[in-house]
Formats: sequence, C-alpha cells, structure tokens
Amino acid sequence: MRLFKYIVSFTLLTLCWSSICLYGAVNGWWLTPLAKQGDTNHFIKAVNHRFLSETKGNLAFIVLENGRVVSKQFSPSIDKINGETLFPVASMSKLFTAYGISQLAQQGQIDLDAPIANYLTPAWQLPSSSFDHNKVSMRLLLSHTSGLVDGLGFADIPKEQVLPMLLESLQQPKSSRGNAKLEIGYAPATEWQYSGGGYLIAEHIIENITGIPFEAFMADTVFTPLKMNRANYQFIGEQTNIANAYDSEGNKSASYQYVSPAATGLLASADDLTQFVIALQQGNRNSEQAIKDLSQPLGYKLGAPIWGMGAMLYVPTPEGNFIFGHDGANEPAINSALRINPNTNDAIIVLTSGGDHLASTIASEWTLWQTGIPDFLNFDSTIASAFLPIGLGILVIFVSLVLFYRKSPQLISKSSTNSVLQD
Repeated sequence: MRLFKYIVSFTLLTLCWSSICLYGAVNGWWLTPLAKQGDTNHFIKAVNHRFLSETKGNLAFIVLENGRVVSKQFSPSIDKINGETLFPVASMSKLFTAYGISQLAQQGQIDLDAPIANYLTPAWQLPSSSFDHNKVSMRLLLSHTSGLVDGLGFADIPKEQVLPMLLESLQQPKSSRGNAKLEIGYAPATEWQYSGGGYLIAEHIIENITGIPFEAFMADTVFTPLKMNRANYQFIGEQTNIANAYDSEGNKSASYQYVSPAATGLLASADDLTQFVIALQQGNRNSEQAIKDLSQPLGYKLGAPIWGMGAMLYVPTPEGNFIFGHDGANEPAINSALRINPNTNDAIIVLTSGGDHLASTIASEWTLWQTGIPDFLNFDSTIASAFLPIGLGILVIFVSLVLFYRKSPQLISKSSTNSVLQD
C-alpha cells in the first residue's frame, strides 16, 4: 500500500512540476537574453561575439531603435557587402506581397474578406471540392488558412531552364518535393497549413485586377513609393553588387530562379528593407492600416497565434500587438529575417547567404531580448530549455518522497506512543 501511495505521489508531483517547467519555458524562464532589455550596445556586441564568426559567406545585420538605424554591419566577405547589396530573401517575399495587396485594399480595388472567386478569371478557377469556396478570401489565402493543402515550398530552378507561365504553374506548380496540386482540402478558416501556392493565386488575382504583370505592380505600388531602389524579381546572377550564394561550409554555389516571385522570388538590399520598416513606422493612416492588416492573428498552432496576412507573429507585446515580420530560407544556405516591434519602433534585419539558419537565430535572439519571451520559430529549443529544470525537479521529488516515506513509520510510531501516553 505504501509503494502504491509513493508511485501515485511521485507521478502527480512530476506531472505538476513538468507542467510548470513547460509553462515557464514558453515564457522564457529558462532562457537568458544576450543583454539586458534596453541595452542595445551590449546586444550588438553579444551578437558580434557569438554569431558573426559563424558566417561562411555574406551577412548584413541592421538594428533600428525608435525608428532610427543604430547599427549597420556587413561581413568582410569577398563580395564586398554594403547597404545596397542584393540578397535573395526567399519566403520573406510573402510579407511584401501582402503589403502590396493591403495597398490595393486601401485603394478600394479589392475586398480582403470577399470570396477570391470574385477576382479569378475563367482561365483558372479553384478545383471543385466538398468545401465552400465562397469562404476562401484573400485574407485567408495570404495567412495559410484558406484550406489549400499544397504545402509548397517552390523548387530551385537553374538559370538555363525557362520558367513556366503563371497559368501553367497554377495548373501544375513545381514544388521542391515534386509536383503539387492547388486544391481545398479542409474547411477554410478552421486551421493553419502552410501553402506557398496561395501566393501563386494572389499573383493571378493582382494581375487580373490591375491589368499589369505582378512585378510591375509591386514596383509601382511598393518599391518606388517606399524608395526601395534595388528591390526586384530578376535573376540575381545577372545583376551587379550581389550577395553570391554559399553553402554552409563556405563554398560558392549556384544561384537559382523561382516560379513564384510573390512567394519566394524577391531580391532586396539591407537599405531596401530599412526603407520598408521606416515606412511602416510612420504612424500615418496608411501605415497603421497596413500593420493592422499584416498582424491581425489568423493562423494558430497549439492555440497560439503565429500568422497574420502575410506576416509571422513571433510573440505578443504587452500592449496587445505582436512583434511581426517574416523569415525566409532557401538552399544551399540562404536565410533572411525581419522583425518589427510596432510599439517601440524597434526592428532588426538580418540577411545571409552562407550559414544555416543564422539570420533566424540572430533575429530570434533579438525577439527574446526585446520581450523576454522566445518566438515560435524557436519552439524546439524553447521546450528543450525546460529539460534540465524538469530533470532536477524530478530528482528532488524522488529523494524527498524516499526520505518522507522512510521516516513515515517512525512518525506513525511516535504518534501512537503519544496517544497511549495521553490515555
């Protein structure tokens, strides 16, 4: 009987302690930021000390504080990186596509919550399914909650290969894992499931609404007004002042082109991205609406908001907003990260070509430093941070229970003796 009580007590206390530790992990209890909150100089020095040696190719690292650039650093690579050097930003492209569509909405050319069927052409329509297509809106399309189950990831395409036309890609998109199909596989707005194919559809809609190619629309609506002077969707290997591709060992690699400029094809410089951040921080009606559109929570995982309309929602802020932006990654070792704190007008931009996940790692450290809370991209390491306190706690629980139950017969005996004496 005593053994049964011991096992039950041990199990219950272990579960309670483990739950506390996991709760603490997602709230940053077991992680140490690189610097004290507000100590920007110390944070920048810590990044230089811990991470810049991991750069095997090119890196641009920009920190903004209260709407001003306070640090701008570039790796001393053979490519002579500077603020105007073009980097491929991979999936960060989605953030800019969503911003462009937000501008269309503010101009009254599209209703973000209307059925996308209103804006498609007879040349391409969503394949029939058992789900209500009238619930598929642009807002859901760009937040990966539309019901699309393609899971795209677009394939790297060599320079020598001719890119397919947009309609051809809509009919048979080329995934990094083979061919995929754009179809609705779950009820719209009921779950989050990554869909690069939604951005192919967004391209088609933009071209149908505006009557011009997607690239021209983005230049006219986003890049030129925001003075993003180098941003474009052309093949990087035919341009000047570029960050060449390197693998994780620092070996020079081939550059690729991509089927969907809206999803993964943007090239931009650190100065371009800085201009974008500053534009969002202006505090005028246009920027406030754009932030609202981008950062409204729409996609959830494990009950936590992680995605808005084209933006990742990394962590909530005390004011009820989110640190938002987007990361991107492509082979061989391309990584980009942009984080914006709308409450403080602080931001970080990291661009790398050579160094697996280096940009995302640095940007995640910035998020932890800003808020004390780890962002959702760091989920695995965040949970892992709880393992040591869980293990130590279980050891303490085990030893404490052993000692308690060893002494318990003596306590019972003393209690019985006292009772007899009192009688």
